[in-house]
Amino acid sequence: MTSVDYWIPDLKDGVSSQVIATYLEANTDPGGLVVDPFCQSSSIVFEAVRAGRRLVATSVNPLDALRTRVAVVPLSTHDLNSAVTRLSDSPRLDTSLREHLRRLYRTTCGRCHKTAFADYYIWERDPGLPRQVSYRCPACGEAALRDCDEGDLSVLQEVQPRGLHYWYVLDRIARHDDRGRKLVERLLELYTPRNLYVLSDLVRKIEDLFSGSPVQDCLRWALLHCLELGSKLQDVATLTPTAGPLPLQDVVDEAGPAGREAGAAAPGENVATASIGLHPPPRFVEWNVWKLFEDATRRLPERPTIPAVALASSVRALVSSPPQTGGAQTAHTGIAFIGHMSTRDLAQELQPGSVQLILTQPPQMSRTRWAMPFLWTGWLYGHAAAASLWPLLRRRGSDWPWYTRALRATFRAVHHTLAPNGHVVLLAQGKSLAYHEALSMAAAGANLRVQSALFHARDPEVAAKPFAGLRGDYRMTWSVGASTPPWPMSFSELRDKTGEFAVAAAEEALEQRGEPAPFARLHCAIWRSLAQRNVLQRALAAQEPLVLPDWVREQVKTALERQVGQTFVQLWKDDQREECLWWLTQPPQDVVPLSERVEQAVREALAASAPLGTADLLRAVYACFPGVLTPDAEWVSACCKSYGRPVATGRWTLREEDRPEPSAQARQATLLALGELGQRLEYEARLGVQGFDMQWSQAGKTASVFLVLNSAALSRVLSVRASAELAPASRFVVVPEARQGLVHWKLTRFTWLRKQLDVKGWQLINESDLAAWASRLTHDRSQLPLL
Repeated sequence: MTSVDYWIPDLKDGVSSQVIATYLEANTDPGGLVVDPFCQSSSIVFEAVRAGRRLVATSVNPLDALRTRVAVVPLSTHDLNSAVTRLSDSPRLDTSLREHLRRLYRTTCGRCHKTAFADYYIWERDPGLPRQVSYRCPACGEAALRDCDEGDLSVLQEVQPRGLHYWYVLDRIARHDDRGRKLVERLLELYTPRNLYVLSDLVRKIEDLFSGSPVQDCLRWALLHCLELGSKLQDVATLTPTAGPLPLQDVVDEAGPAGREAGAAAPGENVATASIGLHPPPRFVEWNVWKLFEDATRRLPERPTIPAVALASSVRALVSSPPQTGGAQTAHTGIAFIGHMSTRDLAQELQPGSVQLILTQPPQMSRTRWAMPFLWTGWLYGHAAAASLWPLLRRRGSDWPWYTRALRATFRAVHHTLAPNGHVVLLAQGKSLAYHEALSMAAAGANLRVQSALFHARDPEVAAKPFAGLRGDYRMTWSVGASTPPWPMSFSELRDKTGEFAVAAAEEALEQRGEPAPFARLHCAIWRSLAQRNVLQRALAAQEPLVLPDWVREQVKTALERQVGQTFVQLWKDDQREECLWWLTQPPQDVVPLSERVEQAVREALAASAPLGTADLLRAVYACFPGVLTPDAEWVSACCKSYGRPVATGRWTLREEDRPEPSAQARQATLLALGELGQRLEYEARLGVQGFDMQWSQAGKTASVFLVLNSAALSRVLSVRASAELAPASRFVVVPEARQGLVHWKLTRFTWLRKQLDVKGWQLINESDLAAWASRLTHDRSQLPLL
């Protein structure tokens, strides 16, 4: 087994199958047991089965287990259609359920005046009425969005806002004495009375007709789809002429509160009455829930179901089955268990030392993110299932100490199940620095030993607030480690060591990069070092009551601030001094800047093999730059566009002009042209004087010096040190036409580089502009064509 110490590229949201497959291959053997205790994605199940591993995937959230089971276990189209027909035809009052629910969305066609059924309504939050209706008439084919009339409003009167259906749902989710009942009442206000009525009817009918049936999962999945899309959180702004409803996860992200630490209760305020950070927009969409349900059930057979997954009936049934190894059979007959279970219960079901890999995406902390799943869980599964999620809503939105303790308890519960060479791999998408701190503290506190901590910024790595971070993706690998040292450090020693190790880690990271970096890059290296040196473990064992990880964060900040001006310098973006990059007061002299190493790696990757797709190019480049050195995708893309030639959609090869021999010849031709031009301007032109490529002199005094580049490696420009004799001379950098875009990109992103060039008096000239200017019959020596 090998460690994954470099970033495997993702080209989509979420963790790709290539990433999961790489970690499985590196950390498990065929037939080995893999555990996902926070089951949130079917990709881990698919890839584990494809690789011939056994998998246990559980979650305290039954909705995660439901989504995963439905994704990996196919249901025949015949069985599903039969179930939907049975549900649709089941009696409801004096008609079928289908006709009863459809009538609640009836409208009138504006062309033929016959009955049609709405696709959706557009409501105004104030005064709380639908203003427009969208429909397609089955009689004349008219598709229109028109203003609501009296008939549309009268349909609303057929549903009592606080009818039996409302109390049925409320009591199903939270009992009268439950602390969360007031919160449930508020969450139910996020549904129109009509949609709440339809959803209530559907959940009752599905339970009455299909309890214990294999088809129940699929129908619950379709109903969950309706619960997600049928709320008032669907903003009108998300509608386009061809778009359907937006998944609630995206709706909440667009609205803002999810992903922020919003909705925290004020001190002394009851959590049930605190703001949950979820509010309908001023104009929202009410979708036809029955139509959403029918559409969802029709889409179910379209799900990918390869490889087929055979589910075990229980965890014990899976772990007691012999591992399947070898042969092509393993690619299609892998076995897994997917279920709703707490981590503590899971740990009791697993045999000590049986798990080779725990591979998972840790859950969200924000109570805003958990509010709606809490509601839907109770709606679909009842009070007991919802109660398991209540602790996640009781916390403040930014209660990182609680989250750290909860994760630590999880990791400690499963620690004994890991084999001696077992690993824990944590995959986190779009997270903050605080999230990474909590994961690090929790894993270290469970006696796990960090092997690698990888960070990949989602945004360009430009200047940011001194101790703030870019959101990014984290991949952390931990192994079974030695027990935490039994003796704690004294408080003063712990404080001093935390600061000392943080400064050393940040300094080392900057030295490795060879150029300034935002704090997010240093942060990952710092916390990895603190875990490796047992500082996090000792902080957890400290005799003084420390608020962790907040206390460690403050020690790191204090130590770095004290070293500004001694070890570090902050390169401020502008005079406002709000955003900066971190750099060293004594930069290393023998380290090529990371940006130039990336440029060279891209060039070599394009030259070394057949045309590369984007993913293959990224993987080849990332393999050269592990840990704190990993560049973001935009960085690699800028180099690729400069050196690459597209040969097919998404595939690149090296431009012929940038192969070694043509590139050297072009540079030599530029030097020759510069020499001839200098002579025509009545200068004495000389090559290779004091590190410069070309020198123009007149009457014994140097007028101009030139550097001619065949890359965007501007560090060479900054490293040239002129003698006192040459210091007054004008300085020019000749940039090849092909590198102009890359140089411009670097100077725009790395503003500190532009400032250094300006300070040292360097001016840039485009090679082709210089050639055009030189071809003129007369020249003004002061009018060189600068970039």
